[in-house]
Amino acid sequence: MFDSERLNATHEVEVFDSGNTWLDSWLHTFARRADSTGIARTYVWTAPGDRRVVAYYALCPTEVDRAADGDRAADGVPSSIAGGVSRIPGYLLARLAVSRDHQGRGLGGQLLVDALEKTVEASEISGGRAIVVDAIDDAAQEFYRRYGFVPVRGRPRRLVMKTATAARAVRGG
Repeated sequence: MFDSERLNATHEVEVFDSGNTWLDSWLHTFARRADSTGIARTYVWTAPGDRRVVAYYALCPTEVDRAADGDRAADGVPSSIAGGVSRIPGYLLARLAVSRDHQGRGLGGQLLVDALEKTVEASEISGGRAIVVDAIDDAAQEFYRRYGFVPVRGRPRRLVMKTATAARAVRGG
């Protein structure tokens, strides 16, 4: 239905409109620079034969600090995700957006699965125990919770998922 590939110079990003100025502006202005400098990788969806972006997500490595606080990390990351380490390696799902013209069709969930698949692949190559997302609003927070992300204590819009959980979800095992 859509081609998924890493953002490159042939993609038309300028017309992308998700209805969220912050997400749109990042794609229009910063996505290519973030990619070329190694800060984040942006993946886009386009219709076959069309270079206009209809959806995108951005991924980058991250690390979550953990300070001992009983059974949970001080920043609220469950100990099952922390795995006993003080600095939890992982990936940040930094952006995820679907154009207005394509919203309401379930593409957000499919796009998230695509992002999780890429993250799982990256973790199999280089490690990484957690997938982190910072929801931009209450609706986004609820969206991620429906897919198994859990909020961290003290930061309700920051949500995490164990990479192994994502692997089971996307691979059915």
